[in-house]
Amino acid sequence: MKNPLPDSRPLECDGNNAQAERQEPLAFERKALLECPVAGIGFHDIDDVWNELYVGAKIALVRERCNKYDRNAVAVALADDYDGDPDGFDFNFILGYIPRTCNSAIAAILDMGHGDIIEAEISEMNDHAPYPERLHITVYVKAKTPLPPSDNRLRICSFEEDGWNAFADDVWRKGVALFRWGGFPPWELDLPKKGDKVAFVHKAEETAALYLMTVIATGDDCAPYVENVEDLHWVDDCNPYALTVVKGPVSVKNEELGFLGAALETCRQPDFKLDQEDSDALMEIFGL
Repeated sequence: MKNPLPDSRPLECDGNNAQAERQEPLAFERKALLECPVAGIGFHDIDDVWNELYVGAKIALVRERCNKYDRNAVAVALADDYDGDPDGFDFNFILGYIPRTCNSAIAAILDMGHGDIIEAEISEMNDHAPYPERLHITVYVKAKTPLPPSDNRLRICSFEEDGWNAFADDVWRKGVALFRWGGFPPWELDLPKKGDKVAFVHKAEETAALYLMTVIATGDDCAPYVENVEDLHWVDDCNPYALTVVKGPVSVKNEELGFLGAALETCRQPDFKLDQEDSDALMEIFGL
């Protein structure tokens, strides 16, 4: 870290501008296949359910093979109203249809048994528009395999008194703190990457102060955050890191951090990630 500066003054940040990354269900990459209005909503009591609809609401696409007016008919229903069986579905409980001018591809996908690769949601609502333009949906085609799960576990780094004062002062003055982390051999170290979050902890006699920070730059990309760019090129086994505050300072009693065990006493650089359970517990302490 940079030379210590006296008179630490903690920056208060409530995290309103940061989204806590929490573990989520499997996600799939998807691309828009079709955007269209929902046809025929005036015939299906749309006004009775209008206040229950919202942009982003999941939509079921139900193949209506016995429709005598359109051989490619695809009904649009709320996902919660459809159990996946088109033959047993009551088509009185639909919002409308995909327009016949653009439903043939969706009908073919459903007829071939590939309905699991498409999903739909409400993309536009126009309260005062005529029925033909009042409700729009977007149909997406999903990738075959899910995206790799994101690893949102926190890292931790503990401070002695002198280092903590310098760190807190940099955060208060600039909103950014600079570090050099590393060691040899580097390929055996799990050091932070851009976007990783680090919990910095300083334990006093009875209480501990914490900041949650996120890595915004590493290596030469830290240049905008240093006064002298040459400081990035020291001859050692370390790499520069720039981090900005997500939330802090937060003060807790030391015993509230007991779940971290001995790791908290030895983590002088964030070269490992916490277990998911411990990471989640820290996020709760930060109120995120």
